[in-house]
Amino acid sequence: MSDAGQLIGTWKQLSGVVEEVGTGVSRSNLSAAPSGFITFSADGRIVNLTVDSSRKKPQSNPPTAAEAEALFRSLIAYAGTYEVDGDKVTYQLDVSWNELWTGTEQVRYWRIEGDKLHVSTPEIVNPLTGKKSIHRLVFEKVGRQA
Repeated sequence: MSDAGQLIGTWKQLSGVVEEVGTGVSRSNLSAAPSGFITFSADGRIVNLTVDSSRKKPQSNPPTAAEAEALFRSLIAYAGTYEVDGDKVTYQLDVSWNELWTGTEQVRYWRIEGDKLHVSTPEIVNPLTGKKSIHRLVFEKVGRQA
């Protein structure tokens, strides 16, 4: 059983891999070098923001419709509360970049090895491709540590 207190803090995403269920095809989620952070607070709140490190800056302000779509499709963001039960953490999402997730519960599995947080999903529909997938993410602890 994992110590839920170990989750508290901010973690920088190092990698993300998606495995398509049925085909076994694995590829990077977003890009080979995602840029993002997830924070678990002591009061039970979670905030996650991850972008594709290869995002292109828009040529105009505001972005064109195509630029705005590309920015949206290279982003994952949500916030809410979380509850830990052993190696399972359940997020109750208050807001999300994907309104299909707002108001839902999202289950993840976690383990910590050294200063690395490993997070995986059960089989879910990938919100970026629509295919059933399992996501595996690795984060590194950042900031001040007690």
